[in-house]
Amino acid sequence: MVHFRSRPLTFGLQPLATGFIKHLNFGSRAILLSSLLALALVSGLKRLGLFQPLETRSYDLMTRLQPYRPPDPRLLIVEITEADLETYGWPLSDQKVADVINALQKYQPAMVGLDLYRNIAQSEGREALMKAFRAPNVIGIMNVGQQPGEGEVPAPPQWSKQQVGFNDFALDPDGVVRRSLLYVGDERQPYYSFPLRLALGYYKNPGLTADAHGNQLRIGAANLPALMKGDGGYSQIDDHGYQILLNYRTPYAPARTLTIQQVMSGRFSPEWVRHRIVLIGTTASSLKDEFFTPFSLEQSSRFMMSGVEVHAQSLSQILDAIAGKPTLYRFLPQWGEFLWLTGWILIAGLLVWTIRNPILLIVASSSLILLIALGNYLGLNYLWWIPTVEPIAGFLLAAGMVVAQKALYRSTYDQLTALPGRDVFLEHLKRELKHQQRNHLDTVLTVVFLDIDRFKLINQSFGHSVGDQVLQAITRRLLQILPESAQLARVGGDEFAFLLPMTEQASVEKQLNQIQAELSQPITIAKHRLSITGSMGVIISRDDQATKPEDLLRDAHTAMYRAKATGEDRYEVFATTMREEAVRRLELESQLLHGFENQEFLLHYQPIVCLETFMKTGTLKLTGFEALLRWYRPGEGFVSPGQFIQVMEETGLIITVGQWIFRQACQQLKQWTEEFPDLPLKMSINLSRRQFQQVDLVTQFADCLNSLNVDGRQIQLEITESMIMRNVEESRQVMENLKALGLQLAIDDFGTGYSSLSHLHRFPTDTLKIDRTFVGRMEDEESEDCEIVQTIIDLGRNLGMTLIAEGIESPTQVDMLLSMGCLYGQGYLFAKPLSGADATQLIGTQPGCCTYHLEPDQLVS
Repeated sequence: MVHFRSRPLTFGLQPLATGFIKHLNFGSRAILLSSLLALALVSGLKRLGLFQPLETRSYDLMTRLQPYRPPDPRLLIVEITEADLETYGWPLSDQKVADVINALQKYQPAMVGLDLYRNIAQSEGREALMKAFRAPNVIGIMNVGQQPGEGEVPAPPQWSKQQVGFNDFALDPDGVVRRSLLYVGDERQPYYSFPLRLALGYYKNPGLTADAHGNQLRIGAANLPALMKGDGGYSQIDDHGYQILLNYRTPYAPARTLTIQQVMSGRFSPEWVRHRIVLIGTTASSLKDEFFTPFSLEQSSRFMMSGVEVHAQSLSQILDAIAGKPTLYRFLPQWGEFLWLTGWILIAGLLVWTIRNPILLIVASSSLILLIALGNYLGLNYLWWIPTVEPIAGFLLAAGMVVAQKALYRSTYDQLTALPGRDVFLEHLKRELKHQQRNHLDTVLTVVFLDIDRFKLINQSFGHSVGDQVLQAITRRLLQILPESAQLARVGGDEFAFLLPMTEQASVEKQLNQIQAELSQPITIAKHRLSITGSMGVIISRDDQATKPEDLLRDAHTAMYRAKATGEDRYEVFATTMREEAVRRLELESQLLHGFENQEFLLHYQPIVCLETFMKTGTLKLTGFEALLRWYRPGEGFVSPGQFIQVMEETGLIITVGQWIFRQACQQLKQWTEEFPDLPLKMSINLSRRQFQQVDLVTQFADCLNSLNVDGRQIQLEITESMIMRNVEESRQVMENLKALGLQLAIDDFGTGYSSLSHLHRFPTDTLKIDRTFVGRMEDEESEDCEIVQTIIDLGRNLGMTLIAEGIESPTQVDMLLSMGCLYGQGYLFAKPLSGADATQLIGTQPGCCTYHLEPDQLVS
């Protein structure tokens, strides 16, 4: 009979619109696309009904916060209490009901509503009850059987149909009465609700018209629009018949009350009854005629209402509506809800993209979400149910999407110049190469790498602020010179890259010369007149070459360095004869030898801590340190280990340096042992593949331990699994000899090398170290690293080995590792590698320390 009032919303992005989007900047596109996606998601979720439970809960909360209205003076409730049940029994006899009605009729009530079923034949008093119902102002009830688990309960056939109303309630899916069902059927077979019958009688039948087309009831001059599926926070309800959203006056009794005993004894004022609507019904809890309302917090028994009280709430609302008082809730039309939702989604996108300060963003977002809730509260106060959860969900979705795109923008676009970064440029190169290969184009692809000459000097002389302005000025000049298809990008601090769509070398040279001429024009920044030049490297890729984007950029970069080496303010075209990489490698080897001879190497120590203590107290309980090699070059600072460790390994220098590391670490440990004799610290030392293969390795370590008088049990050697799997038997023998010195052995980076699970029990190993790559990805739900870590821990525990996790960076990782059974760890969460002095200072703060090894029965389950 009633259909869902909705109009589909369609968005047709025609080529014109697509072109419009392309010409927007990244921020505008991010906001627009995030808003459209959030709008589509929220609309879909609402259509599925996923927001309705939250919207109704929000409605209940705001209803509880509304000011309560006093009891309705037009109504009187005669309640059947527990005391009345003890006195008169249950069910009340027809004679007793007739006596109550007759006692009330003496005082001229406007209407009497009997909210009690009378469908069971009784010999006693049936005639008296029939006589009482001959009065036109008496209304009884029936049930049409629409409530779950109940069948139809008819009224006695002797009663006039005009004196019967149904007492069925429209229950929401969560069992709460928020709606009032007033009328069902049609003109040929109408069914009126119990409260509606009483209201019509009270107003002397002002006339009722059910407008099926307009979905509203007309009662006299009042129009009561029917509640529909999409109104307010509803999306999936049974909107059969004519329903309205119930406007509760109060969580308590909505009218003055009397008991049956008070009525029968005459202990009440006649004015309480005269010209009022009297409802007779049970409020005794034992009869279980109670219902959840918006005031029933968490659906507890508190603020449950009896059926007669709910009828009184509905009756009061109908009386007000007929009298022309504001009492009926109103709802936004679908286009209004769409604008309400769209507005908040756009605000979220603009807010997130505009505000850079995270704290300010959180405060602003929280304030706007509270503003949405406040709008819902004020709306209900003025009888408007405006959705709350829907705009909040849209707000959060849009904000999250814009945050993600903002993070992508920051990681792929340069914040200073607003140019694409290295990754975006490489992706564009990749597309261009695929386009050439797919279409078999006989063209070339020219990649240019530009570096600003002496830019470091500008920063050092005038400060980074001037340097930033120089970069912005250069960006503007390049954008003016280069064609749009050049895809200019900033790929480094003072480095730019771009494509040239020219196919002839003469055209390329002309463009490069123009760029150099334009860049060399003096610029004035902060009252400083500067002359800027740039060195460029060029790589020309032809379609017959299988070239990767990274290779093109690398070769252009290599050519740029050749241009700098041969003189600034020029360009060089890459040629395969360039051997600068080999030269740099030789230079690095020379620098390593020089650094070792001039004592540029030193050790830093990364603490290994007890994870359980950290989680319980937030403090570091040290169990030892891992010695890590560092290279400090005077005038340049620290060199990353990744730049020289592999070169050391390949050149063999690691053997000499490794011996030095072992002795230095033992000396440091001895110093700590003497200074802190009560702390049983251990020193972990990495063993390289070249060292492990030395014939006299055991002898070297034994001599060092004896000369320094260091207990071998305080030293733990870390060996990678790839080292020991090259020759299992030989490796096992070397490890046995090292164990004979008392040295502890650990397998480092376990799980990243060979599949040594079947051989692990054969090696005399004390510790397994879980590689940082697994630990770092444990929190990723889509990653399998969490299961890998659990497998490693289970394996180590079954073999009675200590487990240490590397690269821990978050408390969540600590918690996960502890739950898996790993008790020790190291990482930047606790401390970065420290100098000897800083490590000594850290040890001085320790009240005590635990040792690595625990017996199997001491391990945490």
